Amino acid sequence: MLPTARHLGRTLVPLVDAFRFRQENDGTVGRPTDEDVRLLRAVRDEGARWFTAYGRTAQAGALTADIDGWLAEGLDTAPHFARSRDALRAPADGAWAAFLAPVLTTNSTPPVGKRLEFYLVRRKEPAELAALADRYPHPKNNCQATVLLAGSAGIARGNSIVFFPENVAAHDKVTEQPYAVFFFSKFRRIHETFAVPAARAVLTEDSVPRASTGMDPERCYQARSVWGYLHDYFHHQGRWPLDRHIKLKMNWFVGLLEELKVDAQTALACHDDAVAYAEEQIDMILLERMFRYPLDAHAVRNFDAGTGVFLFSWLRGLGALTGENGRFRLHRDRVLAGLRELVAAVEAMEAQVATPAEYRAAAKAFVREYLPEGEEGDRYAFTGEQRALLRARESLDAVPPLVFAPAEL
Repeated sequence: MLPTARHLGRTLVPLVDAFRFRQENDGTVGRPTDEDVRLLRAVRDEGARWFTAYGRTAQAGALTADIDGWLAEGLDTAPHFARSRDALRAPADGAWAAFLAPVLTTNSTPPVGKRLEFYLVRRKEPAELAALADRYPHPKNNCQATVLLAGSAGIARGNSIVFFPENVAAHDKVTEQPYAVFFFSKFRRIHETFAVPAARAVLTEDSVPRASTGMDPERCYQARSVWGYLHDYFHHQGRWPLDRHIKLKMNWFVGLLEELKVDAQTALACHDDAVAYAEEQIDMILLERMFRYPLDAHAVRNFDAGTGVFLFSWLRGLGALTGENGRFRLHRDRVLAGLRELVAAVEAMEAQVATPAEYRAAAKAFVREYLPEGEEGDRYAFTGEQRALLRARESLDAVPPLVFAPAEL
């Protein structure tokens, strides 16, 4: 698919990028012009032509219908691309997939919103997947580890690494998740460019997690792909599994605890069960959650950032992070014990609630113990101690957005 990726980089992708920069963050085009209409029609025609040429006729038809419907409603109205969302089929291992619609590319380079995006990926599952699935049988594995071959600006530039159906601009709510695409070929450079320096700005040098640093690109891809399987496996366990309660888990407070719980369970599985790339995965989890995510420019409104700030204060309260000469020392044995206590606390809360309303209320109360209320419109506010996580923000904000070329591996 590499020649195809290069061709798309000269044809469809420039059209998508030109249009997405005309959009507002909610996907609308303010005061649309004839040129906006012409440009979107060109995206429609080129995209449908390409999908059809490669046998994706259902996606071609859905794209055409979605764009025609939007044009009829007016580009100053919110886009509704449910047909395109539902026409995508997860590729088999080794096969490719492509998608075109307005999509929220979380953690990407600004402007971030429900803007038109395109990607072409090849699915590449880790070599350890078969053995891992025997030990941790997933009831409905809907995740795809992929290599990014081509993409529009929101995907090929910056730190957006996931694509879920609920990210697609649409008027209806997603009730199930038939696919979850992870651009894991992007992970290594993001991790080493942002997460590792952020940790070094906060922790004593000798306590910075190091197992996930300096990895061979292929080995890093494999390790993160194993993480992806385990992380999603744990989403589907317990009393309130994601697949049966997806609307509930999209609540900000519920979802924050869910993400922390399953990442903690993944780290503990690595430690307790000698999973492949165990130490590398544990360090990836700590560095990404606690040090990279809180750097987001809008961290007090960002879901992932909230998980990292919460985890910092949780571990701090259990003595896994201790102050030392203006920095914090990370005690690895206490970290693992702290993660075990976090899983137990969240599961105990889940066992005590009987309805979604009770769950939401309990989750909010739990989160508020570590993330105090913020200003209007914000989800929380940083405490003085939590602001230590922002030490590297200014220097890392100056780093140009990473650009991910085809065949990163």
